[in-house]
Amino acid sequence: MDIDEVKDLNSEAGIVATLVVHPDYAFFSENLKPDYFTEPYNRMMYAGITSLACKGVTTIDKLSLINIFNATEIQTRYGVPYTQKDLEQTLLYAPEIARNTVEEYKLLADGVCECAFRRKMYRKLMDCTSLCLSSGKGGLEQQIYSALDNTMLEFTSSEDLPVYSDVVDSYWEELQERQESGAVGIPFKFPTLNEYATIEPGELFIFGAQQKAGKSIMLLNCAVDLLKQNKSVLYIDSELNTRLFTCRLLSHLTRIPFKMLKSGKYSQDDKVRIEKAIAWLKTKKLIHIYLPTFDVKSIYTSAKRAKHTIGLDVIIIDYFKGSGEGDAFASYQELGRLTDIVKNSICGDMDVAGLGAAQATSTGKLADSAKVARNASTIAMITDKTPEEIAEDGTACGNKKLRVVFNRNGEQMRDDEYIDLQFNGNLISYTEAKQHKPKEPY
Repeated sequence: MDIDEVKDLNSEAGIVATLVVHPDYAFFSENLKPDYFTEPYNRMMYAGITSLACKGVTTIDKLSLINIFNATEIQTRYGVPYTQKDLEQTLLYAPEIARNTVEEYKLLADGVCECAFRRKMYRKLMDCTSLCLSSGKGGLEQQIYSALDNTMLEFTSSEDLPVYSDVVDSYWEELQERQESGAVGIPFKFPTLNEYATIEPGELFIFGAQQKAGKSIMLLNCAVDLLKQNKSVLYIDSELNTRLFTCRLLSHLTRIPFKMLKSGKYSQDDKVRIEKAIAWLKTKKLIHIYLPTFDVKSIYTSAKRAKHTIGLDVIIIDYFKGSGEGDAFASYQELGRLTDIVKNSICGDMDVAGLGAAQATSTGKLADSAKVARNASTIAMITDKTPEEIAEDGTACGNKKLRVVFNRNGEQMRDDEYIDLQFNGNLISYTEAKQHKPKEPY
């Protein structure tokens, strides 16, 4: 067999067809390169569709492909001359041969990568054979090691394993840079909370609260404060569609009561404030996605798209919950997988900060799944103050309590400690209130 015959044309065609139907699957094969395809048309189509997916395109059609080929060097670099009929045939037959699960798609990608590895390694070994047969070549051992090692590294999906002595200086420099800012990570809008934890890349901060106790409003307040710090935010929402989310967002920014803004019963001056808020939002990097039912694939691919399109800094999940389908154990396992994906595959692998919320029971524990707590970096519980607590602390100290009950990245609070917050549901607002004076121990 000639080495050029080591190829898997069925897998190449299957990858192209699958991406036509599911362009977001491209994010699950980032180690696959256009050069690994042997058929020039497949190579060109893979490069074009993945480029479209990175731009947030979710529907692949003839016009989008022609535009991406014309606007880039993809055809010149990877492809061959094509006709519109070629594209029409590909789009027509793609649904018949496309794979409809990520796992099946990965098998196709692995097959193409395997063949590309075999071809490249064979050629490198032939080069090494020539080196061995030639005379007068110094440093033969190093040349062979270099040729084979570079090929192995190109096709391996494992992460580098640096010797700690080689990287400790760079990490210490990074720590010193963060020390200069006075806080590790991105600060919250609540100064006292920043003494315990911040919004940090690679970490997942979760607010817990009982049903209808202000979880979503807290996350919206955090999102707006992040935008004010010029951070890019992906907000994945299981509660509100984008129209209602926008209404809340504008109420928060303009301080026009939510019901007035929603009903249109506001003044001309209020309208000017709304227009200014909209103009401000247009300058910010915010993506809001309404997903009534969360699933791992939708959240992961949304985060990948956002990373490519807006340079994602923070992902916000409103809120962590099971689908409610099937038995309790299945829901428990599903929620655990979802939290694990957000914490490790998104926050960890993509170097993105995570914020979320989870429902609490009447006893103050996170509901549904202990795995939410297990994967979180920090958990802070929001509760209403009792009339007695408001009277004792003073009305200036607000109507909500925030307690850091679990914290891998710093100190957590005693049972009698809390941060005073002022909550105003009409204005979709949380602010830090005057902090109460703790009781002197008896």
